[in-house]
Amino acid sequence: MKIREMILLTLTAGALLLAGCSVVRDKTDHEEKEPYVTASLFCDVNFWEPPSWSTEEGTITGDITGKTGLALDITVPPQNADAQLSLMLLNDELPDIISLTDETTISQLITSGKVWDLDEFLKRYCPDSHLLTSFPEDIKRELIKRDGGWYAYPSHMNSQDSRKIWKPSSKFYEDWNNNSDNNTIIWNRELLEKAGLAIADVQTEKQVLAAWEQVKNMHLDVGGEAVIPLLVDGKGYIDPTVKFLEYTFGAERVDENGNYRDILLQPESKHALLFLNEAIRKGYASPEQLTYENAKIKTLMAKGNVLCFIGNVANSGIDYTKWVSSGPVFSSGGETPVLGKNLRAPTGWLGTFISKDCSNPRKVAAWLDYMTSNDGLLFWSFGYEGSDYCLDDRGYVLQTEKGEKASLDYGQTGQGAWWMFDNFSWERSVLPQPEKGSSTAAEKDIFTAYGGHGSTVSYDESLLPLTAEDIPPESEEGILDARIKEYEKEQIPRIILAESREEAESRYTEMTETLKKIGIESLDAYKNEIYQKNCREYGVSIEKINK
Repeated sequence: MKIREMILLTLTAGALLLAGCSVVRDKTDHEEKEPYVTASLFCDVNFWEPPSWSTEEGTITGDITGKTGLALDITVPPQNADAQLSLMLLNDELPDIISLTDETTISQLITSGKVWDLDEFLKRYCPDSHLLTSFPEDIKRELIKRDGGWYAYPSHMNSQDSRKIWKPSSKFYEDWNNNSDNNTIIWNRELLEKAGLAIADVQTEKQVLAAWEQVKNMHLDVGGEAVIPLLVDGKGYIDPTVKFLEYTFGAERVDENGNYRDILLQPESKHALLFLNEAIRKGYASPEQLTYENAKIKTLMAKGNVLCFIGNVANSGIDYTKWVSSGPVFSSGGETPVLGKNLRAPTGWLGTFISKDCSNPRKVAAWLDYMTSNDGLLFWSFGYEGSDYCLDDRGYVLQTEKGEKASLDYGQTGQGAWWMFDNFSWERSVLPQPEKGSSTAAEKDIFTAYGGHGSTVSYDESLLPLTAEDIPPESEEGILDARIKEYEKEQIPRIILAESREEAESRYTEMTETLKKIGIESLDAYKNEIYQKNCREYGVSIEKINK
């Protein structure tokens, strides 16, 4: 059977499954449309920009409502989302649909008993749902292991079992699956050329600093705006920016004896913080960057006057063809770059839960079923066939220029906006291998430049005790872990904003000494017991590279 015919057959089957939920049905001109209801959705990703929900036909949101009978009232708190949801939980005022990244809040939500087990929910309200028969078993197994049941629908699915359901269309996507990482360093192609630099000139720590210094002294501008040598990832920089620098300078999470050790206690992490401190002290990046919201980062990147960005490229909003990654930044100390990757089936960046107090469970079930189905994914990801995309002669999706623009403007169009249902395996099964020089080819090159580099050594980060499943938040160790993480979060900006290298080093020493007084060594010993248990269970361990 041709791939195009298979896709069309799958889409038809998806529509029939939805019909089993008693919401989606064909209507004649003489039939009245079924009235829609509104459900509340809460998301803790403060830089997510969902569109205002329109119920007008011919819009992404309106046609989702037409197919499911559901419209959404969406809340995205700009800050303190976990505290707000905890208060809702305490007052029995949970939203109908809850999409979360915070592991502690997820644990509290499940422990409360106020969200549905999805097996029970779907069997009761949408018994013909595809999710009951074709959800990847390895992902479900890890979710049950983490939560004690299948409570969460995970975003960004990509596992061995998910790739059996949605097979990659080419080796191109297999390589992307194996080597991709969102956190990386990228360079503006045009500004590199203006500065007389090539990607070969920004491979080492020394070269990168020299390039920033050169561009700073050249006083280049774009449209009257001064060129910014380095942009870090705004107020969320500690995870993507610092994490990339720690990895590229060789910071690991085990010591010389193969025992767990907090990454900030590793000398390579100190190196990463001092490097960032030097970049700020010398004026390559401004201190104000550490306060920027994601919208500000996207605006700056779009202006074209940023030479270099270090952070989560997936949230940068860039035109990938205008940027290039240099891969690892090789440390002046000669350490090997490393990359922690979760090699178990992922449990998702976002987890979506359904409240037991949901007032319209049947329509919420139909909405969940549709948004995660093949036809739902095709519609909200790529829009309208003929105008936003077409299918090639093998049945693969080809976006039009209009469709690509709509995806970039997801906050207005709703096309590609539903991150909680992003499915990497599905997407890479319906897209053809892109042409060389295309935006998708450039995107893959950027995301795999670090992990796919011959010098980068990857290790299985899933062995490490990094989740609320390993250390319950309410336990003595969980409380200590939260205290230590909060202290580290307070100290990192003090170090990188120090006015001299000596002061930065002194503050780092002060931080590590205080961490030991707080109890980080005893916590690391506790985490090591969990790590060693995982090593025995899975029959593998992490070998320290930089000794």
